[in-house]
Amino acid sequence: MEPALFKSGLCVILRAMVTQKVETLADALAVIRELTQVMDKQAELIAQQAEELRSYKSQVEKLTNELSWLKRQVFGSKNEKFLPETEGTSLLPGLEAPETEVPEIIVQKVSEHERKVREKNGWEEIPEGLPREERILDVPEEKREGMELIGYEESERVAYRSGLYVIHFKRSKYADKRDPNRGVVTASAPGDYFDSPSGKTKFDISFASKVVSDKVENALPLDRQAKIYEREGFPVSPSTLGHLFKNCASALVVLYTRMIELIMKCEILHVDETYLKLNSQEKRGKCKKAYFWCRMTGIGPPMIAFHFSNSRSQEVANELLGDYFGTIIRDSYVGYEKLKHCTNAACWAHARRRFFLAFQNGYRVAEEPLTMIRDLYKIESAAKKNAEEKGTETALFQARKKGRRDSEKIVKDFFGLCRDLRESQIPSSPVAEAATYALNIEKELKEFLENPKLNIDNNPAEAMQRAVSIGRRNWLFTGSEAGGQNLAILYSFSNTCKANDVNFRNWIEDVLPRLSSTPHDQIDSLLPHLWKQQNNL
Repeated sequence: MEPALFKSGLCVILRAMVTQKVETLADALAVIRELTQVMDKQAELIAQQAEELRSYKSQVEKLTNELSWLKRQVFGSKNEKFLPETEGTSLLPGLEAPETEVPEIIVQKVSEHERKVREKNGWEEIPEGLPREERILDVPEEKREGMELIGYEESERVAYRSGLYVIHFKRSKYADKRDPNRGVVTASAPGDYFDSPSGKTKFDISFASKVVSDKVENALPLDRQAKIYEREGFPVSPSTLGHLFKNCASALVVLYTRMIELIMKCEILHVDETYLKLNSQEKRGKCKKAYFWCRMTGIGPPMIAFHFSNSRSQEVANELLGDYFGTIIRDSYVGYEKLKHCTNAACWAHARRRFFLAFQNGYRVAEEPLTMIRDLYKIESAAKKNAEEKGTETALFQARKKGRRDSEKIVKDFFGLCRDLRESQIPSSPVAEAATYALNIEKELKEFLENPKLNIDNNPAEAMQRAVSIGRRNWLFTGSEAGGQNLAILYSFSNTCKANDVNFRNWIEDVLPRLSSTPHDQIDSLLPHLWKQQNNL
């Protein structure tokens, strides 16, 4: 019994004896027992209320953190830059929500028995107002010897350079008036990027590459592109642009497959996945989540391959990486944990991000682990700077190997601090959750110390996903799984070109016409990191 409660009970007994309610010692003991039971119940009630108070406090803290996170997502800056308070860091988030363009929904009413007249588009008629450039295709001299020019076979294509224009092809026709049996000889058709025999496409490769580049690199939906072209005097339907987009992706499948083969031979890969919306065929007007899975070379020339899937399951990870025997740098997604053959290395940027969120929520105790991680990145940055003069991967690996000797002590102290924070903080607090996250993948986070070829984080793969993130805000969703894979193919080459300082539009214009004429054993020469421009664009 607590001393204060005992004294209180004794006072009650004395008062009862004075008032002659307690006449004997037995009566006094009975009163004491009764009071003891009452006080024990009160003590239990107090303990129960204290436990409830702690639970409510923890719940309030959790809800406060969730509310802070939600406000940051809606109104705050997405910058994760961290500097200790001693360096004058401003912790105020941005106050203005980013503007998001909402597509206009047009509802058309069609009466029963009324048939809509199909509008003309770019496939049917090329407007007269567009500037034109004449190109004469002639018959080789040895084939037209003794013949006279009798006219031209004419056709037109929409092209794009600094703006829209029309290429007016004139195919020379020759005949021998003295020998009618020789017939008429006509210059070969200009052909197109699908290598069709007729070569009668109405769209030049420069226009098709512009359409692809605007959707993939500039995140312009096809319907918005169609409106832009209409304002420029060239009415074309979004479905026509979609046809060009799809056929470009289909033509590049053979090159895409080859690039994946080379990626899977690399000893280190960055892997990541990001979501996009897929229009549901079962429920019209509804969308479901689908995913782009990214595989990127960790050493050697940068190559990136996206794969579209309507699932984020373990089966997809096993399909893409089940036969891979190298090392993958990844986040903590459980889909990668059951891969049998590969070695896993975790991303320090993901570990840092959780401590950063705790710091943003006012947990100043998160500053120390953030400073430790910042010191690790300083060592990585110094190694990269020291290797820049030589400009080779070998120099970078040697610089990393030397610098990471200092990183070992920082990493050891970091995980020691994480254990202390996990024990001292409330389990549901952001700091304890961040520490637990890091400790759960401690082995994977330490992997970079053993192999200087490994990057400290998975940021290269995450950077490749930014174009997808911007795109899905504009084109909103993909209409089918086939359309999603077309996007994946073209995003793969767009990002690979960017990583190798290659102009994506120029690459498409040059490579697509050459695909059918390039021998199979020379197909690698068309990949962005080995490509040399052949045409004068």
